[in-house]
Amino acid sequence: MANLRKRQIKGTILLEALLALGVFAVIASLLLGQITQSRKEAAVILQKEEVLQVAQMALQTGQDHLSLNGIEIRIQRTKDQIRVFHQGEELIDVEKR
Repeated sequence: MANLRKRQIKGTILLEALLALGVFAVIASLLLGQITQSRKEAAVILQKEEVLQVAQMALQTGQDHLSLNGIEIRIQRTKDQIRVFHQGEELIDVEKR
């Protein structure tokens, strides 16, 4: 009878250890997934920041077209308005009133 109880206790300890390992694995995979998603979002933000920096360079140098690091910026100037474009999308529209 005592031998059976020892086996039962060892089996219970093993089961608890496996359960704890499973919980740890789930938590670790969730954390790694969030880190990956955060890095992707940071890369998108850095790309947008770089586009805006190139646009600022084009405006400061007075150029109507500037290509730098694979980023192409086009600027349309009129008497009362400045519009900045990147890949056909309008980034900035400044109008004098």
